[in-house]
Amino acid sequence: MQSKLSISVVIITRNRADLLKDALESLIRQSRPPDEVVVVDNASEDHTRDVVVGFEGKLNVKYIYEPIRGIPRARNAGLKASTGDIIAFIDDDCLADEDWLKHMEIPFIRDPYVGVVGGEVSYFRIGSGIVEEFYIKNMNSSRRSKD
Repeated sequence: MQSKLSISVVIITRNRADLLKDALESLIRQSRPPDEVVVVDNASEDHTRDVVVGFEGKLNVKYIYEPIRGIPRARNAGLKASTGDIIAFIDDDCLADEDWLKHMEIPFIRDPYVGVVGGEVSYFRIGSGIVEEFYIKNMNSSRRSKD
């Protein structure tokens, strides 16, 4: 049984450089640091590359440019560029809890037959988008139905 596995974190992004910066900052604060971070720029027209370059020396970061737009194409480019035993995906608009990778690694170490793990996703409001409004409405409905 292994006591440690290598972890690659893959982030796909498109024109959300400022949010990406926050996501990358959250990876710096991990209690179990990632072995590599693969950022797939899915045809951005903003300063995404500059943000990624700014994290060189803070994270073992790889910048991959994928010119063909689309989440499946970008995710596959990230998988292809990753070298870790474990591939962890995080969205560019998310912040990872400081123990995210530590807790993600444990099931894989305990059981060599584990193929996929997931966890709780916490929500906090940062804007007033359609998705946020939908989430808030449904969370309130689900809480009322439990009472």
